[in-house]
This record gives sequence, structure tokens and C-alpha cells, in this order.
Amino acid sequence: MKKEIIVALPAKGRIKIPSLNIFKKNKLKIFSEKGERDLIGYVKSKNFNLKILFVHAREAIDALANSTADVAISGKDLLFNSNTKIQKKIKIYKDLDFGIASVKIFRSIYWIDCQSLLDVSEIARSKPLKLITKYRLLVENFLAEKNVRNVEVIDSNGATEIAVRINQASLVADVSETGSTASANDLFELNDGLILKTSAALMVSKKSNKRKEVRDLIKLLSN
Repeated sequence: MKKEIIVALPAKGRIKIPSLNIFKKNKLKIFSEKGERDLIGYVKSKNFNLKILFVHAREAIDALANSTADVAISGKDLLFNSNTKIQKKIKIYKDLDFGIASVKIFRSIYWIDCQSLLDVSEIARSKPLKLITKYRLLVENFLAEKNVRNVEVIDSNGATEIAVRINQASLVADVSETGSTASANDLFELNDGLILKTSAALMVSKKSNKRKEVRDLIKLLSN
């Protein structure tokens, strides 16, 4: 029997269905022993013996890093928001053509005297600001590179876009696909607030990539 390969796929969200479609396209049928709500699936084929873990896209990154999974589909933004020790254990094999979005910094549409990072820096000199985000490491590194100081980055555990409206923070950094959610919550992108362009990506544990059967699988999935 072929050695098992463990694949982490998103359990929900905008990249779940396109991820599953990659398997369908390559005739890798995923079945479950406990029905459609089961978070563990299997693929039995002539060439592969796969165990599928349906997890949060963030958890897929951790699974690759700690050898819980060999291969995963997740967002590049989530990988680059992880610490460098984790990033060094993971290889992006291919950028995928879905989950395309950008991580950006936004301010209130009513804060008309704040248009750029330079404005943020000047305002923060006299009045320290708070920026709320789910991308702490990405944001802190970006602000440091741009020499923006006196901005406290705080973690968001909920609907990030509403934070400015309820005076929880002055700035928001979040992933944006079309900008419609930001606009609906009275947010406006800073002129130079683009932190990262992202998409879903096929990723592999560098440790697992030494196995031929894993390399064969990611080659197939990337076609």
C-alpha cells in the first residue's frame, strides 16, 4: 500500500470550493466515512493514498510547519503573517488563480486630513494612534519599513472593518477583494496603504517535499 500523504484544505471560506475543484479536475475523489460534515476525508487512487484534513486556512499553515500535513492550500497572506521559523519550513509551490485580494490599510472616509502614511506619521507624533488587524506581523513589519512610529497595532478577533466606526481604533488593516465591505463600513484606503497582494497558493512542507510521492502529487495538483 502506498504511503499516506496528508493534505490540509480549507474547511470553509472563499477558497474552499476552488480548492476542491482542483481535486475534481484531477479525478481525485474525496470521500468521508461520516458524511459531508466530517472534517477528515480520504482519496484512494492508483497513484496516491491521501488523507484530507479540512481545517481553517490559518491552521493549514501550522499543520505544514509542524508536520501534521505534507501539502496544503492556503492564503499567501496567512503564510507571510506567520513567524519566520514557520515560513522557513514551507515552500510555495504555485500561486493559484483564486482567492486574489490585497492586504491594505484603511482610515475613516470622514478623516479627510489623513490620506497617506506620511499623514499618519505626522498625526501620530502628537497623538499616538491605534491600528486594528488580524495581520499583526505583516502590519508591524510594513510600518517599520515605512518608518511609521507611534502606531499601536492591536489584534482583531472579530469584524475588523467596524472598529473605526465604534472608536476602537483609528486605522484598520485587512484583506480586501473588491473593497465593497470597506466602503460599506465607511473606510477609505490610504494612498500608499497597500501591504501585500495575495492569493491562494499550493504549499508543501519542505521536509515532506523530499518524498517522491509528495512531489508527484503537487506536480499533478499544479497542472
